[in-house]
Amino acid sequence: MPFKKLNRVGQVVKHRIHNYRGVIIAWDEKAKAPDWWIKKVHGAEPIDEPNYTILIDTRDRLIPQIAYVIERNIVLLSNNAIVHPLVKHYFESFDGTCYKSRPWHTKVYPND
Repeated sequence: MPFKKLNRVGQVVKHRIHNYRGVIIAWDEKAKAPDWWIKKVHGAEPIDEPNYTILIDTRDRLIPQIAYVIERNIVLLSNNAIVHPLVKHYFESFDGTCYKSRPWHTKVYPND
């Protein structure tokens, strides 16, 4: 079965459970983390679902943080620019819906 993900790099999202906002900077077809971490976060059942690396908005978490989140736990937002010191490292502009990746980042995720 071909891989399918709902979200892409540069999209602004909100975590369904923890309610923080963020921007997607990377994704994996399924979680790439140690087994102990996956079991702690997702329980015993294996999850074959995309996972996203997200810069968390510092208005929602005072210290700059990065999260690794399963697809089912995020929803898309629009008209929400994200405040995080690394936004300018990954992106060059924001159109109100999505961030535009810097050229080096586009090479890593060319189809996003």
